[in-house]
Amino acid sequence: MAAGIVFRAAASPSPPPQRRVRPAVWRSLRIKPGRPALRILPGWPLVLMYAGFPIWWLLGLANIGFVIVAIPMAYQLLKRRTIATPHGFGLWLLFLAWAAAGVLTLWADAPGAQPASGLGRLLPFGYRLLWYIAATIFLLYVGNMRERELPTRQIVRLLSWFFLVTVAGGYLGWILPHLEFSSVLELVLPHSITNIEFVRILIHPGAAQIQNIIGHESPRPKAPFSFANDWGANYGMLLPFFILSWLRYPSKWRRRLFPVVALAAIPPVIFSLNRGLWLGLIAMTGYAIIWVTVRGRFGAAAALVGAAVVVAGVVILSPLGHQVQERIANPHSNTGRERLASLAVQSTLEGSPVIGFGAPRAVQGNFFSIAGGATPTCPQCSPPLLGTQGHLLLLVFAHGFVGALWFLGFVYYRFFRGLRDPSPDAMAYTAVGVFFTAVMPVYDLVSAPLITLMLALGLLWRREQQARTTDEAVTP
Repeated sequence: MAAGIVFRAAASPSPPPQRRVRPAVWRSLRIKPGRPALRILPGWPLVLMYAGFPIWWLLGLANIGFVIVAIPMAYQLLKRRTIATPHGFGLWLLFLAWAAAGVLTLWADAPGAQPASGLGRLLPFGYRLLWYIAATIFLLYVGNMRERELPTRQIVRLLSWFFLVTVAGGYLGWILPHLEFSSVLELVLPHSITNIEFVRILIHPGAAQIQNIIGHESPRPKAPFSFANDWGANYGMLLPFFILSWLRYPSKWRRRLFPVVALAAIPPVIFSLNRGLWLGLIAMTGYAIIWVTVRGRFGAAAALVGAAVVVAGVVILSPLGHQVQERIANPHSNTGRERLASLAVQSTLEGSPVIGFGAPRAVQGNFFSIAGGATPTCPQCSPPLLGTQGHLLLLVFAHGFVGALWFLGFVYYRFFRGLRDPSPDAMAYTAVGVFFTAVMPVYDLVSAPLITLMLALGLLWRREQQARTTDEAVTP
């Protein structure tokens, strides 16, 4: 009897459990028990770097931010079972080995350069080596991330945003040319470090460089970078991604606003007085016209020619045309560049043609006297360091002719493979290589442009992998 009572008590119906109601916002995230509320996407380092670049600049970390975010990118790569590499990657590994071996020649005498001494030589050497390693990580990161993990559209739009930040920095340098301030990093670091000129240039934000190029002092925009030439290099390398993002992956408002934004991006190019940028943009335009013409897209070729004519007319008929004429009439640095290039090549041939001298060197004296550098009557007589007037000279002087061969061999091998791709995406990525070729003799590209170059190569490699996968899927 007791047992029956117990059985009936256990079998008696219990009140139905109350259902826990979650707020709509949590239901939209589809949180499951035992799982974290938010999932961090694999491509977050790229978003952090490019979307937050103005903050990096204010912090004084714009020049080393790419190296910092390369660390979590490398960690994500190492967590993978395998890491794929593109065809020809052995050439790049040889270049990295050559660049690292340059530490052996940092204190060797270079003909025509001042004697090298002290451990301070390791700072610029290590800085550039870290950039090369970071560029390698960016390349492998883009190529190994699957499309669903890190969509190509997202990468292109991040670089398009970076282009708009560059344009905004150009206007800032024009409106507030004397603006400069101490970054957060500059306030935190001890004076013994911030007083080093090399370090101060990297962490001290400024809007423009004031230079006497056309007969009077003129502001040349550099924000959010360190030099006016850096601004020009970034503008040109990022322009194809801006066009691709706003025309190839557009929303309605992007397509409608594109002509306005594109025209607004022209004035900073002119008042930057940056002839290298002008040359690179002309080369890219010519390449695009040839690319579409060869593929029989004559309507697109006519549209490109028409757009080039409109831009040229806007420049010529506006006050900007006067600045272009003044800049062309004042070559300014041509003679110095020619002498510096000749001296760098001759010094490498005589002193260390195979492996180079590891890093740039100060010129012995100046171009007018072996006694010293700048003078009160000739403030610009002191030339720049050997190996700093253009990436090509840097490759030759710092890494020797063999090191330059490894670098250029890998870059152009990858770009030439991309020429076989008939898509507009590939045209934009290879246009980056055309601009790189045009400005390599005059711009030092071991900074953000080097990362853009590697991202373009990585996106070409990604398209190559996707095409190979498609071919394998349709092959019996």
